[in-house]
Amino acid sequence: MSLPKVTEDGIGGYLFDWQDEGIKIQANRLKVHGDGRVIGEIVVLASKEGIKHPHLHQAQFNFSSTTSRERLARSLEGRYGEVDWHTILEQLCVYTLERVRQGEPVLTMWSNNGYQPPQFLLEPLIIQDYPVVIYGDPSSFKSGMGLYVYAALLLPWTDNPLGLTPQAKSVNGLYLDWEADDKTTRWQLTRLERGMALPPMPLVYRRCSVPLCQDIEAVRKAVTDNGSEVVIIDSLGLACGGELKEAAPAIAFFAALRQLRVSSLILAHPAKNPEIKRKTIYGSVFFEAQVRSAWEIRKIQEIGDDQIDVALYHRKPPPFDKIQPPIGLNARFTRDTIEISRQEVKSVREFIAGLGTQAQIESLLSHGPLTKDELAEDLDASKASIDMAITRLKKKDKVVRLDTGAYGLKANTITGLTGC
Repeated sequence: MSLPKVTEDGIGGYLFDWQDEGIKIQANRLKVHGDGRVIGEIVVLASKEGIKHPHLHQAQFNFSSTTSRERLARSLEGRYGEVDWHTILEQLCVYTLERVRQGEPVLTMWSNNGYQPPQFLLEPLIIQDYPVVIYGDPSSFKSGMGLYVYAALLLPWTDNPLGLTPQAKSVNGLYLDWEADDKTTRWQLTRLERGMALPPMPLVYRRCSVPLCQDIEAVRKAVTDNGSEVVIIDSLGLACGGELKEAAPAIAFFAALRQLRVSSLILAHPAKNPEIKRKTIYGSVFFEAQVRSAWEIRKIQEIGDDQIDVALYHRKPPPFDKIQPPIGLNARFTRDTIEISRQEVKSVREFIAGLGTQAQIESLLSHGPLTKDELAEDLDASKASIDMAITRLKKKDKVVRLDTGAYGLKANTITGLTGC
């Protein structure tokens, strides 16, 4: 009996072709369980010419079970008894188990001058091959930012108002939506195109309804078919599934995401913990541990207003870079348009508390000199943190101490500056 010709299908599965016997078996949706079992789905076809009904079998299959092989062999003999099904299924299982369990090859890497650091696809937000998260309260413009990023990457939108820097080439994206539908998302993109005078652009979109780890083969095929380099996941809770405060759903989500081998922007909701001033991603600590860069998004909107002020704060930097300055924007809405403009976060008083201590001190001192005690009281901060921030601002040559003991911005013309 001949050995099968085996080819990878590009989405994590294998096609087995016993050409002499005229049998093909597609094995996909392969998963390794905790006890070592490998479970997947197989499609069995008779491929000889003249076969009226080539489809023989499709079902989940336990590649690790001798009993499953024997049972399936008997079933297939009753449908198509012209081949040795016991040998075919044995070869199928041995090769599949070998390939699935061996994992990625071991690499021997040397440091050298030709090493390239990780690259931004859209600086400072999207990093090549890294998962990045934007998290914030409902209706805080997360989905709007997802579409903004999609447009900036695809066009590429080099003169975008937020000053994000795309690559010179177009980068294809795939929008994976667990929250809205294609009509709503298409309408939002059209409003952005009109409001910002952008050219019409294709939205590669997929409506999703089951957790990513259960849908990974179909998503991986969509990534491959469309040449997508970035996936936008809207949003984390439904894409993950399960109890988000447990570790298992988070681990399963990131294990599935890693299989896509692309960059990702994940939209998420925050934990509601009043004891913590800075919000975190809702759920297990694994969510924040596994993302390579995290941004918190906040909004301010008065009742009845057709505009919102939005601030993005960089809460977790990638391992190769520093914390980025906050990004502020204003979004104006009509029924047919979304118009976005950049603004300084410091210009919106409600956003100042989201800045770092040094930035908050600079903002307060822009209105006049203050003592350390006054700064500590205004910022509800410890004297130790104020001392550290003032010391760093002095080293940056941004503040000076007055004869009165108060501190002021060095750029200000204030009588009594000593420069010490």
